[in-house]
Amino acid sequence: MTAPVDGPARPAADCLLCRPDEADRFFGRTRVWTDGRWRLSVVGHGPVPGFAHLEPVRHIPYVTDLDGPEASSFGPVLAAVTAALRTATGADLVYAAVFGERVAHFHVNLAPHRAGDALAGGPAMVVPGAPAAPAAEHRAVLDALREHCRRSSLPSAPST
Repeated sequence: MTAPVDGPARPAADCLLCRPDEADRFFGRTRVWTDGRWRLSVVGHGPVPGFAHLEPVRHIPYVTDLDGPEASSFGPVLAAVTAALRTATGADLVYAAVFGERVAHFHVNLAPHRAGDALAGGPAMVVPGAPAAPAAEHRAVLDALREHCRRSSLPSAPST
């Protein structure tokens, strides 16, 4: 089942995740926690017990739009909810994935993982047999990112 929200960012009024009761029904999930900025909902069906969504309460379309108090609290909240999921499920680790192409409301998919479960992990996010990108393209991205970080407010990164 796919969400009815596709394409570019839509106004909050058209956003399924901005209507959490409706989103919970649609995805078959239950909200288990909120701090007023973030909410955690757990899906109650499918192959991964404890599969959850962490999403901001305020409409933020994509991870690249993350700002304000959500930006400053994201790391600590993500660490806390993944630790809670790991403990509650007995998982070895919790995968955290952000996609954003079907639902234009920033959210993190959290998937508790144990050896032998339904999750493939690792290289499963890449199309099987996909050719490696050329080394020059990797280097160009690395150089552009390093330059962007140097010019932005990010702290300096070590050179390699």
